Amino acid sequence: MSSLSTHKSSANENFVCACKEWMRSACEREPFYKQYEKQRYCVLHFPGKEKSTAFNEAFNRKREIKDFNFRGVWFPDELSFKNFRFEEKADFSSATFYEYVDFGDAIFEKEAKFLSSIFMVGASFASVKFKAWADFRYCGFGDRADFLHATFSERANFNGVIFYGQADYGSATFNSEVNFSGTIFSKQTFFGTATFEDYVRFSSKDDLGFAGSEHKQMFGETSSLDFQFIRTEKPDRISFHTLILRPHWFVNVDTRNFDFTNVEWRGSLNQEIENLKINEVSPPHRLLAIACRQLAVNAEENHRYEEASKFRYWSMDAQRRERWRGFTLWRLSWWYWAASGYGERVLRAFLVLLGAWFIFALLYMQVGFARWEPKLTNENDVAMAKHDEIGSPLSPLSRSLAYSASVMTLQKPEPRPATIAAQTLFIIETILGPLQAALLALAIRRKFMR
Repeated sequence: MSSLSTHKSSANENFVCACKEWMRSACEREPFYKQYEKQRYCVLHFPGKEKSTAFNEAFNRKREIKDFNFRGVWFPDELSFKNFRFEEKADFSSATFYEYVDFGDAIFEKEAKFLSSIFMVGASFASVKFKAWADFRYCGFGDRADFLHATFSERANFNGVIFYGQADYGSATFNSEVNFSGTIFSKQTFFGTATFEDYVRFSSKDDLGFAGSEHKQMFGETSSLDFQFIRTEKPDRISFHTLILRPHWFVNVDTRNFDFTNVEWRGSLNQEIENLKINEVSPPHRLLAIACRQLAVNAEENHRYEEASKFRYWSMDAQRRERWRGFTLWRLSWWYWAASGYGERVLRAFLVLLGAWFIFALLYMQVGFARWEPKLTNENDVAMAKHDEIGSPLSPLSRSLAYSASVMTLQKPEPRPATIAAQTLFIIETILGPLQAALLALAIRRKFMR
C-alpha cells in the first residue's frame, strides 16, 4: 500500500498536463487524471464527459478562491454562472462548453477572455467552443469583450446584454440563430469576417419589449459597428429592427438582402468618409459609394423610396468627391450634381430651373430682337425684303420673363432674335430649359417611385 501511494505521488510530481503550454496556468497543482489518445491530462483539460464528479470538485475549488483562469478547460456538464459577479479577470480562452451554459445576469467587472467564443457582451471569449445553447441574457461586461474565432454550434442568446467596452466578434462562427435584441454596444463593435448560418437579429427592444437595457438605443453616440467581410448564404435572415445606424458600418458587405425595418440612418456624407479614413478603410470614397448603392437597392426593393433616393445621391456624391474635393467642373457628373443633385434633389432642380428662367429674362433685356417684319406678298417681296438685324432689347422685365418662359416651353414666341447674341441665347435656353424641366420631373418621380 505504501509502495503504491509513493508511486502515485511520484507520478503526480513529474506530471505535466498535455494541454498547450499557454493553458497550463489554469491547472497548476492539478494532479494527473487520465490519458486521452496516449496523452496525460489533468481533470480540467481532459476531453470526456465521464469526469463529471472529479471535474466538479476541481471546478468548485477554483471558484471558491475566485480563480477564473479557465484557459482551454473542457466543461462536461451543464453549467450556470447565473447572477454571478466576476470580480477578477475571467479567462475562458479556447475553453469548450459541451452542454448548455448559462451566464444570465452575470457581471464581468474586469476584462474577461473567452477566446473563440461568439456574441459575448463586455468580455473576451477567444476561440471558445459552445457545443450547446449559450445563454448570456442581461449580462453586463465592464471592459473589452473578445470573441475572436468563437464558435456557437447551437443557439446563442445575448438579449439585453450591456457592453460597456469594445466587443470583438471577428471571425466568429454562428451555426445557429443568435439574438441581440435589447443589447447595448457602448463602444466599437466588430463582426469582421464572422460567419452567420442562421437568423441574426439586432433590435432596440429586448424580449420583454423594452427599448434596450435602461431604455437606451443599441448604438449610441460613442458606438460603432464593423460588418466588413461577413459570410452568410442567407443574407435575408440578418435583420436590423428599430435602430439608429450609419452607412459606413456596412462597407465591404453586400446588404441588398438584409432586413432593415424602422431604421433611422444618421450622419452626413463628410462624416461617413472621415470615419472610414480614421478606421483606415481604403479607398473610402469608392467603398462608401458601393455601400450606399447597395443600401439604395435594398430600400427601393422594399418600397422605401425616399431612403433609396438619399442613398443614390450619397453614392454618386461620394464618387464625385474622390478627386479635387468634388470641384471637377470639366466632368459631366459635376453638372449633373449642380443641376439636380443627380436627379434626386427636387428643390435644387426647381431652383436651378427658376434661376435659369430669370437669368435668361435679364439677358434678353440686353440683346436685340426684331422690331418689325416685312410683309411678304410675292416672290419679288421675298427677294427685296430686308430684316431688322439690329433690333432692340425686350422690356419691361415682365415681358422678358414671359418671353423666357415661352422659350423654355418651346412655344417659339415673337419677336424673333435679331442679333447673333440674341439667337445664341435663344438656342441655349431652348436646350437647357426643357432639359432642366426634365431633371425636375425625374427628381419628383424618384421621390414617389413605384
